Amino acid sequence: MQVLSKILMVLFLVATPFLIYGFGKETLKIITEISYKDSRWIAFGVGFLSFFPINAVASRLFTSIWSYLQTLEHELTHVIIGLFFLKIPTSIKVTAHEGGEVRQVGRSSIGQTWIALAPYFFPTISISIVIIALIAGIKTEYFLGLLGWSTAFHLITNWTETSFRQTDLQKVGIIKTLLILPVMNIICYGIVLAFVGKGNAGLMDFVVNSIKNCLEISAYIA
Repeated sequence: MQVLSKILMVLFLVATPFLIYGFGKETLKIITEISYKDSRWIAFGVGFLSFFPINAVASRLFTSIWSYLQTLEHELTHVIIGLFFLKIPTSIKVTAHEGGEVRQVGRSSIGQTWIALAPYFFPTISISIVIIALIAGIKTEYFLGLLGWSTAFHLITNWTETSFRQTDLQKVGIIKTLLILPVMNIICYGIVLAFVGKGNAGLMDFVVNSIKNCLEISAYIA
């Protein structure tokens, strides 16, 4: 199983340029087609922009609580992605100023790279909101406003946390990190933007068209 995991990882790393092109092209298309008259984009934009004054106030007046919440989201992302690889969390430590730590157990080391890098590309709250919206069929602008706020939250905390001094990134290695993070950020945030633009249909179009782009560029090169 570990050998298969390593083979799949190598194939993914080789495919990253094609994935960046395929999903990046579709994400850029969505961005260029944003309409400032569309109520969906307005709600998302208001939510996104509202994060910055809230962040400014919270980081000054409620420094410890705000830092704790950011660390909590970071560690929970490790836990969530770990569950996909059948890693059971045995303990979670979250502090306001000294980081955090999650301990997980599993039968093998499969998925460790993805678990370690998850907080740096996976917007946990935003993707959760999208999933809930897909299941429940929620279409209100207030919901999109919350999605905008959570997206800004993860973007800002992500930029703040991302540094090769981070233990997570050191464990994975610079080369893997530089190959994986760009493409996974494009895919994850592309999913969010596709949902904002056209809901369920936009999300499906994003995935299908992105895969088509990947196949087209690979066929062209071949």
